[in-house]
Amino acid sequence: MIIVVNHLINTPDKFWVSAQESLPNLPEGGVTRVIQVLPSNDMRQASCLWEADSIEVLDAYLRSKVGDWSVETYYALNADAAIGINI
Repeated sequence: MIIVVNHLINTPDKFWVSAQESLPNLPEGGVTRVIQVLPSNDMRQASCLWEADSIEVLDAYLRSKVGDWSVETYYALNADAAIGINI
């Protein structure tokens, strides 16, 4: 399933270091890959496209990597209605 995650990042330095260390190790535990990462200029927000088994699996994965350095909202992507996405 393709999942959109909006990250509100309260500790950008730790969050992004963890991302750089963790992403090369995918796939892992039901999380297949990150498709796209779109950070804000100040690195305190990001919207990302992920491929994972479920929102719950992806949330558990992210909590294990970024702890309380960010707060996330999630939704399953409607790929049939999306524009500009090649998945």
